[in-house]
Amino acid sequence: MESPLKSDMTVLQKSNRFGGYLHSTIFIILLMVTVYCTPSFHCPEMVELGSSVNLTCYIEGRSNAHSYVTPSVTTAATCNLIDGKCYPSRNFNASVVNTSSSILTIHRTLKPHGGDWKCVNDPKKETCHVTVFKRPTCCITSDTNTSDTNTSSLNEGDAVTLTVNLSNSYCSESSLVELTTGVNTTLIKRTFTNISDDVLTKQFNVTSSHFGVVSLIYTCSSSSWNVSCEGIRQLVEGALTDIKTSTTQSTVPPTSDGPDTEVFPVWILITVAVIAVIAVILVIVVIVVIVVRWKKKRPAIIQTDQEGTSDVMLKDRDT
Repeated sequence: MESPLKSDMTVLQKSNRFGGYLHSTIFIILLMVTVYCTPSFHCPEMVELGSSVNLTCYIEGRSNAHSYVTPSVTTAATCNLIDGKCYPSRNFNASVVNTSSSILTIHRTLKPHGGDWKCVNDPKKETCHVTVFKRPTCCITSDTNTSDTNTSSLNEGDAVTLTVNLSNSYCSESSLVELTTGVNTTLIKRTFTNISDDVLTKQFNVTSSHFGVVSLIYTCSSSSWNVSCEGIRQLVEGALTDIKTSTTQSTVPPTSDGPDTEVFPVWILITVAVIAVIAVILVIVVIVVIVVRWKKKRPAIIQTDQEGTSDVMLKDRDT
């Protein structure tokens, strides 16, 4: 009769043997799947409209060909890794890197290129998402009821209208435009889809929190930029401007006989007097020099005239 201990040992050995077979079978299946095809697709998350970009597809295993499919479900290129050749369609370029990878080049990114790209390889399709964007150009202008339109002299309570002109912007995802001023005070917050040109207007009464820098923040997908706009860049409190102006202006005390008179500095009067004296002296010197030269030349002329007269008289006598 078999002992209970020996029977338990036999059952345990069979259980361990079955578990070992099961783990080996799972490992072999996973290895077969991995060896057959393990694709990996890499692309940049954000691509600026009009720029160049590369997409890379890696294939490990027995597969020797794959294709790049655009978000609009058209084939951009097909690559044969064994032959080392790619066959791109128009507006694309592709090349084989080695027996396991290739690169697709978009020389000029267009709006339809935003979205999910696919690296097609049977039986699996790898995807990567590309967001196409273009930061806007902008100009901020104002219309105020009680202050200058340059917003350099505002007071609390003034009615102001800020207008933001957006142009040439794009985001293949939803985008967000925020206009802020002063201490993180949001004036405009608007969400757009495929925005290109638009005009945003905000009317408000000025408070102390509005004084400061005016900023435009543009967000596309997960990226944000502080866009530099033309036109108004800050809202300035008028009281500060008045104080600065009053300190830079010079004042003249009023005279006893009427309105304020302008007083010239003493050094200006002294300079003018010295110049006048020098000018008079120069004139006198020039006159003296002219007179002296004239006197030196006159006796010679008289002597010549006298000698000529004597000769004539002698000739008359002889005749």
